[in-house]
Amino acid sequence: MSLRLRLVLTIGIALAVLWSVAAAWMLRDLDRNLQHTLDDRLAMSARMVSGLLAQGALVGASPVAAADAVTVAGSRGMACQIRSLRGEVIATTQGASSALMATDAPGYRTREIEGTAWRTYTLEANGYSITTADSLGERAELSRQIALAAGLPFLIAAVGGLLALWLGAGRALAPLDRLRRTLAQRQPDADEPLDAQPMPGELRPLVESLNHLLQRVSDAVSRERSFTNHAAHELRTPLTAIDTHLQVARLTGGEDSRRALADAGEGVQRMRATLDQLLMLARVEGRLPFDDGQWITAAQVVEQAVAASSPAANGRVVVVAGSGSQAVPAVPPALSVAALRNLVDNALRYSPPGSAVDLVADADATTVRFRLTDRGAGLEPDEYRQATQRFWRGRATGSAGGSGLGLTIVEAIAERHGGYVVLRPGDGGGTVAELVLPRQDG
Repeated sequence: MSLRLRLVLTIGIALAVLWSVAAAWMLRDLDRNLQHTLDDRLAMSARMVSGLLAQGALVGASPVAAADAVTVAGSRGMACQIRSLRGEVIATTQGASSALMATDAPGYRTREIEGTAWRTYTLEANGYSITTADSLGERAELSRQIALAAGLPFLIAAVGGLLALWLGAGRALAPLDRLRRTLAQRQPDADEPLDAQPMPGELRPLVESLNHLLQRVSDAVSRERSFTNHAAHELRTPLTAIDTHLQVARLTGGEDSRRALADAGEGVQRMRATLDQLLMLARVEGRLPFDDGQWITAAQVVEQAVAASSPAANGRVVVVAGSGSQAVPAVPPALSVAALRNLVDNALRYSPPGSAVDLVADADATTVRFRLTDRGAGLEPDEYRQATQRFWRGRATGSAGGSGLGLTIVEAIAERHGGYVVLRPGDGGGTVAELVLPRQDG
């Protein structure tokens, strides 16, 4: 169902119900007032005839027999009769029934005579009994005519109102339709923002949100293009080296062949490590689930991360007892271990051979902090901001550079769970890397 039709139906039904209730109330009150007015007319007619009798307006005021009663023309729905108190008919309208006019007491009565309902009023005054009557059928017809006269304009106004509402809703929703056409006509690679100025105030937040979304999509596409280019370069370099080493191995023999094969094996390992990092980054940024319902303490995260890191970590990572060793990070173990392992590998890579890396786990009421301090040369001030960018490499000391994705993965894991990573220069030189993760409740 279109928004326009839904709007018209909602407002139209609401107005129809409200106006119908108001119309029913009005007609009910109108009918009640009409009946009261017609009753007053009966009483007024009887009193007027009584006044004429009192003034001697009738010729031959003495009672006469019913056969000699004066008969005057009357309408189909009205009747009037004058009787003496002894019951003789003095005057009557043509067609007035004796049964209709017979009454026991003055006042209003409702009677049904020969299948027709009548409303009567009897007045006794000046020695006469005066009865006036109205046909209830005529009254009902009058009520229907009044209801039709009042309801027809209401019906025309209701239909006209719905039509005006349909046209007005169409004009009010025209900017939304223009926005739809504008979006439909945009090229897939168009990233310029939409113009929000000609839009109504209600649509401007929507257009601004769309512009923010377009900007985020443009940034994401740019990052993915950059990621694809860098990934292709990172994979092409070891593949070229492996191909070169294999060609050397085929053309040579002995020690040169074995050395070439060993270099090719190192290239395979480097490419495998790069692929593993690429897959991990894709899973983390792709929001794939890692939660298996298991949780481990910070001490266990440290133990597993050191065990899973490079062989150079043996004996070089000094685990310092901290206050948060028994705290439980609110991060799946696979991700917390992977993030800390990348930090350990990065610290070892940028530290002098044989130097120690201090690792301590602290905690407070809401967070768990893993802090690593190396003895490397450190980074320039602007390099601390660039270190978490994809494929960025610092100045590796004593070893080949990594894939340039380790710190990017650490930052992605931390941000996915509401944490963060901080790199800063150490007090005695080197670099301090601090991974802050939310703490599991309880």
